[in-house]
Amino acid sequence: MVPERADADLTGAERLVPARASCRFTKRERLLTSREFQRVYRHGRQLHSSLFTVFVAPNRLGRTRLGVTTSRKLSKSAVERNRCRRRVREAFRRQRASLPVGWDMVVNVKFQMIAAPHALLEKEFARLMGKLSTLAASPAPPPAD
Repeated sequence: MVPERADADLTGAERLVPARASCRFTKRERLLTSREFQRVYRHGRQLHSSLFTVFVAPNRLGRTRLGVTTSRKLSKSAVERNRCRRRVREAFRRQRASLPVGWDMVVNVKFQMIAAPHALLEKEFARLMGKLSTLAASPAPPPAD
């Protein structure tokens, strides 16, 4: 006799979705084009930290998206620049549930982030996202496109 599987009542499509799918950083959650980045820079507000500057602008998409910039001035090493991007994306992923919906944000990484411990990065990101929540709660003009 074959034991009954726990996922026997799932449809074929549900079996294909991994359990960690909600932890992924999909294209829908990213700023992808130069035009999207420029809109945030032109029409957004700045939030400052010792590790990075965050530019935020409302969008009409019903989801919050992230873009990360690391210039060669930050580090000549692509490995270090990519590590900074991954660390910011991880902080975003951990804070995603508490973020206000409908914002585009661009994080410009500063040189101090290269040597900063991850706990400090998480703390600073959470602090700035608290500011964003306050900003989102205040009445604001409609987003510019």
